[in-house]
Amino acid sequence: MGVFERYIVVFMRTYLGAFNLASGLNYFFLFYPQPIPADPLGRAYMGSTLDLGLFQLAKVVETIAGLCLLTNTMTPLALVLLFPVTANIFVMNTFHSPMAHVQVSGARNFAFHGLLFAAYAQHFYGLLKVSAPLAPVWRTYKRMKDHF
Repeated sequence: MGVFERYIVVFMRTYLGAFNLASGLNYFFLFYPQPIPADPLGRAYMGSTLDLGLFQLAKVVETIAGLCLLTNTMTPLALVLLFPVTANIFVMNTFHSPMAHVQVSGARNFAFHGLLFAAYAQHFYGLLKVSAPLAPVWRTYKRMKDHF
């Protein structure tokens, strides 16, 4: 990977990590008001996720995965865990917010997430196997410890 590419990837990873860490921590410490969707369907969706505890779970995932992205720790796992949150934010911000800067924010984060998946693609190729062989951790411990 070239120097310019590396800087772009580090920028996107850092930006996405900082954004999600701040968003997650904001739920728990309320640094700035929590945005509420203006669209009735968006408000209903947000209310349902709050009632089910999914919103709170998303904020925990945002906080932990954001910190992982910022510190470049377990980045592929953080990207996988954070993707459902990013996809939901993309839909909510892009299609249920009347504010242009919020729409752009959701689309930008979704694009950054996709580009980071592409940048770390080598870590995901094994997930694309059509017929994956069984390899239980208790049988492959010796081979696995070589990865760490």
